[in-house]
Amino acid sequence: MSQETNQETAEKLTPEQMEQRRKDLVVYYEKQNYVLKAQLAYETTMADIEEQRARRMTMIMRQAQIAAPQQEEEEEEPSETPAPPTEEPKERKLKKA
Repeated sequence: MSQETNQETAEKLTPEQMEQRRKDLVVYYEKQNYVLKAQLAYETTMADIEEQRARRMTMIMRQAQIAAPQQEEEEEEPSETPAPPTEEPKERKLKKA
């Protein structure tokens, strides 16, 4: 039904009116294009920021994985050496006055 209405409207328009409509559409699209370019710049910047955050988190995780085995080795070294034998404390005697 809307297609019929559009066809009827198009038939009623003069060539000058059709040309004016085309010009209006071009102006409208140019205005929208400006907005869309600004949105594209924004979205691209946001994507770049998110990508850098992901890289940073990946590097932090890699550093933690590299450091983790070193920490485990450091913790194991003291426990491998035997503890010195503990001597029982000698019993102290009091002097008689």
